[in-house]
Parts: sequence; C-alpha cells; structure tokens
Amino acid sequence: MKQLASYPQAKFDVMRSLGYIGEVDGIVREALSNKRSPLWGALQETLFHLNIKLMSEGFALGTPRGELEWKIRSLIENVEKEMAPKAHIPAHIVDAEEFIEWLKARIHEHRVTDHELFVYFDKNDLSDEEIRYFLSNYRVNMQRFHLHVAAYSLFVPFKMREELYENLHDEFGQGDFEQAHPNLFEPLMEHFGGAREDDWNPETYHLLNTKMNLCWFADGLQYGLGGMGALELTIPAQQRRILANLRKRGLSEKLVKFFVVHCELDESHGDGWFAAGLPYIRSRSDFEKTYTAAMRMLDARAGVYDGILSGILRRRLESQGRKIAADQLEPQAQTA
Repeated sequence: MKQLASYPQAKFDVMRSLGYIGEVDGIVREALSNKRSPLWGALQETLFHLNIKLMSEGFALGTPRGELEWKIRSLIENVEKEMAPKAHIPAHIVDAEEFIEWLKARIHEHRVTDHELFVYFDKNDLSDEEIRYFLSNYRVNMQRFHLHVAAYSLFVPFKMREELYENLHDEFGQGDFEQAHPNLFEPLMEHFGGAREDDWNPETYHLLNTKMNLCWFADGLQYGLGGMGALELTIPAQQRRILANLRKRGLSEKLVKFFVVHCELDESHGDGWFAAGLPYIRSRSDFEKTYTAAMRMLDARAGVYDGILSGILRRRLESQGRKIAADQLEPQAQTA
C-alpha cells in the first residue's frame, strides 16, 4: 500500500468515528469526484478494512459499529451510482437473450481484455520482483472470490444457485481442498518471495469494495449477475498471457496450476452465470442494472492493472534515479 497523504487519511479517520453521516457526505463526494487522488485512495482503504472486518466478524447487527458502517456503505454506494455513467442500450433490444449477446460483445470490447500491463507479460519485460508485486495485489481479491459467490447466492432464486454452487465446487478444488484455488496460488506466491501488505494499491482495494457492493449489498440480483458474469468471461484471456510468461520463466506445471485451472474454467463459468440469470432479466431496468454492473466491475478490474503498472513504472524510475545519483557520487569519492 502506498503511503497516503496525512490530510486525506485524517479525513477518513474522522469518518470512522462520526455519528452524523451528513458530515461525511462532502468527503465522499470529494473523493469520488477525483478518482486516483490520495483522498480517493484513503476512501478505498477505509472501506476495504470495513469489508475485511465484516468478513471476519460479521455485520454487527444491533451495535454502534453495525449502524455506522451501514450508513457509510449506503452513502458511498448512493454517490457511486449518482456519478456512474448512464447505460446506453440500443432501443431495439427488448429480448433478454438478445441483450445478453449484446452485453457479452460489450464485455469483450472492454479495455481490461487488452490492458497495457499484459504487453509487459508478452514481452517478458518484468523482473521477478515485479511479478511478486503483481501477484501480491492479485492475491488480495483472489483469496476472497469464493466469499462473493457464496454471499450472492443467498439472494438469488433456488434454480440459479445450481450454477453458483458449481462455481464454488470448482473454487474449492472439486472436492479436494488441497486443490482449492487459494491453496494452489500460495506456492507460486511464495516462489516469488511472498505477499506484503505494503504492496497493495488503492485500486486493489477498490475492486474488492466493488465486489462487496454488487454481491453483498446490491438492490436486486442483476448487479451481481452483471458484475461477476463479466469478470468470469474476461479472466481467461488475461490469465493465458500471465501463464505464458510464467512458463517462459521455466516454472513447473505444479507452480502454475492456479492459472492453468482458471484458463480452463472461468469462461464457461461466465457463460453459466448469464445462462442461469437469463430468466430473471425481464425489463429495460433489469438490462440497465446488469450492464452498469458489468462495466463497473470491469472498470475496477482494469483499475487494478492501472495501479500495478503505475507502481512498476514508478519503482523503475526510482531505481534509475538512485543509480544516477550513485554514478554521480562515485567520481567525487575517487577524487576526494
């Protein structure tokens, strides 16, 4: 995690203890109107830690913590929706199946599918430390993916749960817990030196926060359907490029198995999610919610890659600056 300026962080330290939500509204609007700013980063970090606490300790119903956190979440989500771009779905699309095909085309056109970061993977232009930094950020969301599927499954019709529980079955190694996806990831993470909390970027927090809002707290199943379906459809193409790079490095198939499994499974999961949700997308409003959530989730995923690439390039510049400074000092030391 980058060191955030004390001013925005102080604002959100105050936010955690406020009893009057109206005093927070201005801070949230300021943060969300300037994404990637230190204040936006502080907001994402604050919400991330609220979400991690919820996952480990529950909703805290009937406590001051539960009441305040609910108000904060609701305020942030209201402002997010208010500021989100409007969905522009062609007027002639009135059939749900036609809408899903149109949506899938928009999903595959999203910039996340060909993000600049993957050019560095393709060219093998990443050091082992840069791979470690990438994996550390990736791990934050990977570890908890199954929780979003499980939470979302609580709010969907019985028939739709069949697809979600098949997804969870795959996430947990199809009955072999040692092959559960978080367990497959750890040997690879350790091979490159392990994860560190100070690696994590605000954009990484933002993706987890977005999943929480769309799957745990959304008003209707369309949000989780659009967001998670879009995520699952696009992941394999990204992971194939990561996998190709790891194989170029000579890593064993055992070490890269996490990415092998996801390349095989996720695209079918994405199709499965949309097929399972199709009977419950009936109106123009349903189309708009599903589309908006899909784009919001993909924007957040692309943001993770933006943050990682920015971090890599910044670290390279810092390293280059230190080398130049050292080279300039060396002649002075020799003549002293």
